[in-house]
Amino acid sequence: MKFNKIVICLLIFSLFGCTTKSNFSKNNLNQEFFKDKTVVFSVNENSVKSIKKTGPRAGMERRPDIIETFNESVSELAKETKINLKVKYFKNQAVNDANINVDAEITDITWMFDLSSATMVSTINYKIGDKVYKKIGLYKNMSGGSEKRNLIRSLKTAHYSLLQELQK
Repeated sequence: MKFNKIVICLLIFSLFGCTTKSNFSKNNLNQEFFKDKTVVFSVNENSVKSIKKTGPRAGMERRPDIIETFNESVSELAKETKINLKVKYFKNQAVNDANINVDAEITDITWMFDLSSATMVSTINYKIGDKVYKKIGLYKNMSGGSEKRNLIRSLKTAHYSLLQELQK
């Protein structure tokens, strides 16, 4: 009986302990720095269009549209952080209130599976003016999960890392 309780406790701990943070409502960003700024993201046309998968996996997944998923990740992060983040949808679209224009080139997306977890890794080169910031977004969970949801969470961690860099 004691052994079963210990195993159940360890299982629950591992389920919650091995997931990566994906909700940034409680964040450590400097709200004053971003107070009167608008950050506008656009996805570079050279970005990857598919997700690589490695390791043992089962099931079929409907492949998400990478650009659409990127846009959703920016919108979710804006809501959670309460920072004015926008997406530039079209090449010619004028964004007059932009203080920071970010050209994001997604260079790699890999979904890595092992026996007990799955990790979505997104590598993005953010170009702002002449500077390039290479950021890696990670999202790990104890099951495969949804390809789109995991990608959104992975992209959000990369965007958040960029915002932390910008406020320095």
